[in-house]
Amino acid sequence: MLLVVSACASAEVSRQEPEPDASRGTPTPDAAEPPAPSDAPSGGLHGDAPGASGCAFTGVLATWSFSGETGSEISKAVASTAANITATDFTRGSGVTAVNGAGSMNSSNWPTAASADATKYYTVTITPAAGCTMDLTSVAIDAKSSTSGPATAGVGTDADQFAYGTVVSTTAPSTPALSVTGATGAVEIRVFAWSSVGASGTFRVQNTFSVSGALQ
Repeated sequence: MLLVVSACASAEVSRQEPEPDASRGTPTPDAAEPPAPSDAPSGGLHGDAPGASGCAFTGVLATWSFSGETGSEISKAVASTAANITATDFTRGSGVTAVNGAGSMNSSNWPTAASADATKYYTVTITPAAGCTMDLTSVAIDAKSSTSGPATAGVGTDADQFAYGTVVSTTAPSTPALSVTGATGAVEIRVFAWSSVGASGTFRVQNTFSVSGALQ
């Protein structure tokens, strides 16, 4: 009889499982180690904006080079840009006619009137990256008129409705000022010429054309 009771007791004990020790519970990931560093760039939550610190720059924002061009090319791609800047091709307006002229973009059919024609110009567009603001302060342009070409030229932007109030030399390189401040989107720049002696007279932009300013 004692043996039976002992066997039952032994069997009951063998079925018992040890209780977990709460003090030995597995620590949560946050307590075990510091959070993994984020792969997102500091410019924004989605990595699509460089942020103010990544925008800081002052100097030449974009440059176009006409070296090796025939003059009658339809467009000329930008040669270089600053970080966080994009720029379009350098092109001519629909009102002027392409003409050969080595190392330039050259055109005829400029207005003989003493004012600009809204269809006769050269143009580029420059855009800051998302999260940046852009100031445009000047262009560096080497423009030249033929003897029967435009006597006067000017530069303007869509920020001032292409007022072309800043004079561009038609005989030598010049650096006319621009006045664009705090732009967050695309800005178009146009170079107009007028007071041509005749429709066959030409006005070219040669060597290089560049836009200077700042990013914040």
